[in-house]
Amino acid sequence: MPMIEFNGETRTAADWARLNGMSKETLGKRLSLGWSVEEALTTPVGKQGRKPKPMPASALVQALPALRDWQRDMHAAHRQMTRSVRAFVRQMEEQMAELRHGLDQHLAAQRDEAHGNILASHTRGVGENISKTTNDRCSRITQESV
Repeated sequence: MPMIEFNGETRTAADWARLNGMSKETLGKRLSLGWSVEEALTTPVGKQGRKPKPMPASALVQALPALRDWQRDMHAAHRQMTRSVRAFVRQMEEQMAELRHGLDQHLAAQRDEAHGNILASHTRGVGENISKTTNDRCSRITQESV
């Protein structure tokens, strides 16, 4: 890529073309045709036959009120849609919070039930043995004292 100096800066042709809004091919063609660097970089790029047909002024003036009305209607519809979406999101968040709360309560009840079952299974045998032992001792003591 050839380096080009312009206004005290040195850059590649591709960089200068990009900075000046033109293709590197356009810049290269201008330079190969003998244009000075200043002319090649500062002359605006033409549209060469691709100019749009101008809209008659009267048609543009007639279209403006309709465009303003359309913009106003679209803006109002957008605001309403935004409100609806926000309300829907709030409702979903509330339902999710209720579901989480219900699930937490259910899990706590299951945990308490499981904890109670574990305690009951461990203490069931212990309680029976203690009462048997106590009954055995009491009966022995009564038998000996009699």
